[in-house]
Amino acid sequence: MQQRVTSFKANLNEWTAQHLLEQWSRYLQDHDRSTGTVKKYTQAVAHFLTWYEHEERSPLILSSLTPIALIGYRNALQHEQRKSKSTVNLQVSALRSWCGWMTEQGYLAADPAAHVKLVGGEASTSRAGLKSAQVNALLRQAQISRDKERNYATIQVLLQTGIRLSECAALTFEDITFGERSGLLQVRAGKGNKARTVPLNASAREAIAAYVAPRLEVEKPSLKMVATRWPKPKSREAHAPLWLSQKGGALSTSAMGQVIANLVKAAGELVPEETSAHTLRHTFARQYLAQYPGDVVGLATLLGHSSLDTTRLYSQPSVEQLAPRVEQLNLNAYEK
Repeated sequence: MQQRVTSFKANLNEWTAQHLLEQWSRYLQDHDRSTGTVKKYTQAVAHFLTWYEHEERSPLILSSLTPIALIGYRNALQHEQRKSKSTVNLQVSALRSWCGWMTEQGYLAADPAAHVKLVGGEASTSRAGLKSAQVNALLRQAQISRDKERNYATIQVLLQTGIRLSECAALTFEDITFGERSGLLQVRAGKGNKARTVPLNASAREAIAAYVAPRLEVEKPSLKMVATRWPKPKSREAHAPLWLSQKGGALSTSAMGQVIANLVKAAGELVPEETSAHTLRHTFARQYLAQYPGDVVGLATLLGHSSLDTTRLYSQPSVEQLAPRVEQLNLNAYEK
């Protein structure tokens, strides 16, 4: 995992854009991005660097990475007739992700892409999440996979809490307060190095109980028995990783991402092929707002968002949700 840079590096020109692109690409691979997304995002930023060098007759240096340069690139893409809005927005999203990462890591003092907007507003389809049938298909696939208890528990925790893949992979027994009737999950180093606490509902706790029961020497898994045997805080057992690989070591973020990718592939057409851990995060967010409309602040707390603007994207209806509303407009002479 990429080590966090805690102090701002004043001499921007020590770091080439290409070098930081490679570091960021590895960071995405180690965190909650699918292989396809990593490839598309890396290619998008590489395309920007090529465009900049052609326009300015010199390679990009970080001190020249300004909002004006980014907006100029976005406008240039828009003027290309063959570029659709979704293609342009993919390029812009990649640049915003790259610039955000460089700011968090201390390579930039301020994020130059913070106010660079997508074409036609924020796209909602990428944050739509899975439908109920697709969720069930993924869970069924996990239940028949090679390490079914672990894989099922992983999917349930991601789905029921909305935490990021890297946050899930980093969990230890000490990070979880496990009770028969309630539970809490502590994210100790979320995005921006911020900690937060997320409730664990019964579905997540049941899945975890079935997975860890053999390690806790519980013969017949139940919430009560697992809660009784749960490692005490600060004990040696409490520091053990929650998720183990088949060889008995800690399951890395990239390995967990690959497990999910394998489950999605095995599920075939029942689950969208682009589904990743981030899709499960989107699913949680969408479902939360559907049941508790308007509670953007609560959702932001659960997801660990520092800006409510990011969380509000989940309140935007999808095209599928808008279609029946448009159909039922009084203007429609053929309303069903």
